[in-house]
Amino acid sequence: MYKAQPYAQKVATMTVQIFQAGPGDVDKVLPLYLGYRKFYKQEEKADEAREFMLKRLQLHESIVFYAELDGKTVGFTQLYPLFCSVRMKRFWLLYDLFVDESARKHGIGEKLLSRADQLAQETGSSHLMLQTAHDNKTAQSLYERHGYVRDEHFYVYDKDIGPTA
Repeated sequence: MYKAQPYAQKVATMTVQIFQAGPGDVDKVLPLYLGYRKFYKQEEKADEAREFMLKRLQLHESIVFYAELDGKTVGFTQLYPLFCSVRMKRFWLLYDLFVDESARKHGIGEKLLSRADQLAQETGSSHLMLQTAHDNKTAQSLYERHGYVRDEHFYVYDKDIGPTA
């Protein structure tokens, strides 16, 4: 399985480091994952959330990068591998991106997106894909600054199967 190397970058006078999470890092990322769930108006369900993330990492079903700002974990992104039949290549679904409110406006989201770009390049992927809420203008602005283009050609459909989280 792919294993990233950490890298550090200065943001103003603060040091931001991006790490790839392993199963032993779940408790570092969990508070952010719970914050992400809260942002999307989901119940906390801390034990279930921890188990969910732990399983994804143990089974190599996702890649999680987390950001530390001066040694404190302040942001994360989770990506899932998918495949494009048309391009006959892997691509990554960037499903989660969250930065703690205390660390926003320091470029943490940009650094996590850049690390996702690097992952896509290192794994020979065709592209990255993400979705965000229609009213999440802050995230939309970040994604567009980072080179993401809103799809104007395809509709996205969802179908709930069973209870939702």
